[in-house]
Amino acid sequence: MTSTPEVPGVSFVVPVYNKAPHLPRVLEQIARQQGNFRRQYVFVDDGSTDGSLDILRERTRGWENLVIETQPNAGSAAATNRGIALARESFVKFVDADDLLGDHATAMLLETLRDSDACLVYGRAVRYGPDEVLDLDFSAASPVVTRIDAPLRPAIRNAMFNPTQFLARTDALKAVGGCDERVVFSQEYGLTLRLARRWPFLFLDAPVAWLPQEAPGRLSSNEGRQLQRVTQALALFLADHPDLPPDIRRFACRRSAGRAYKYARRRGGESTLGRWFWRHLAAQLGLVGDAAGFVAACCDAFRSAEAAAPGETAYG
Repeated sequence: MTSTPEVPGVSFVVPVYNKAPHLPRVLEQIARQQGNFRRQYVFVDDGSTDGSLDILRERTRGWENLVIETQPNAGSAAATNRGIALARESFVKFVDADDLLGDHATAMLLETLRDSDACLVYGRAVRYGPDEVLDLDFSAASPVVTRIDAPLRPAIRNAMFNPTQFLARTDALKAVGGCDERVVFSQEYGLTLRLARRWPFLFLDAPVAWLPQEAPGRLSSNEGRQLQRVTQALALFLADHPDLPPDIRRFACRRSAGRAYKYARRRGGESTLGRWFWRHLAAQLGLVGDAAGFVAACCDAFRSAEAAAPGETAYG
C-alpha cells in the first residue's frame, strides 16, 4: 500500500504597524497564494494608530485558521517574535505589511525548501513605482537553485533579503530564539545571522516579492539608521557567540569599520585621515582585540542619522 505524502503547512506571519494604505493589496496577495499546502494566517498589530487594525479585521473576515494579535507598540522584532510563537505550521512565510507576494511565491519557495536540509530559502525582490502595472502571476517551472553551505560570511557582508523574500522552517526559527529584541527594528538581520551560524541557506533565482519604491516612514529608506541597527545587531551577535571562528570575527570588524568609514566620509564630513580611517585601518590589519566592542563602537558613525530622524512612523 502506497502512503500519501503529507501536505505541508505554512504560517503567514505579518507584523503590522501603521500600514493602512498598503494593507488591502498586501492582504489580497496573501489570499491569492497558489499551491497545495495548509495555511495559517498570523497578523500581529503592533499598536497601530492609523486604522490598520480595523482594515485587518474587515479584510480578513471569513478567513480560516486566522489569528489577529494586538499588542502595545514594541517594535518589529517583538511583533515578529510574537508571530513566530503563534505559528503552528512547519514553515513560516514572513510578509512585510507594505510588500506584495507574487501569486506563486509561497509555493515555489516551499517546493524548493521542503525536502532539503537548509533552514530557509529566499528569492529575488522587485522594486516597483507607484503607477507601475505589475504582473504578479509569475511562476517559474524550473528556476535555478543555489545552495549556500556557509551563509554566515555573506550575511555579515550584506543583508541578504528582506522578510517578504524568504520562507523558513518554524522549528529553526524557534530554535535560535527568533529575532533579537534588543534591536527593535531591522529584525530580519539579527535573525539571519542566528540562522546562518547553524544551517545552510537556499537561493531561488526567481522573483517572489514586490517592494514599493516609495513607502514613507519606512526604516530602510533612512540609510544611516538602517546601518546603525545592522551594526548594532552584528555587535550583539558577536558578543553572544564568542566561539565564532577568528576569521569570521576579523571579517565582521573589517566590514563594520568599512561601512562606518565610508558613511562618515560621505555623510558626516569625515576627512581622509580622520577617526574612522584609523579604525578602518586597524580592522584591515587585524589589530582588534574585542571584536564585539569594536563593532559596537562603529555605531557612533551613524549617530547623526538617529538625531536627524527621532521617530519611526512605520517599519519594514
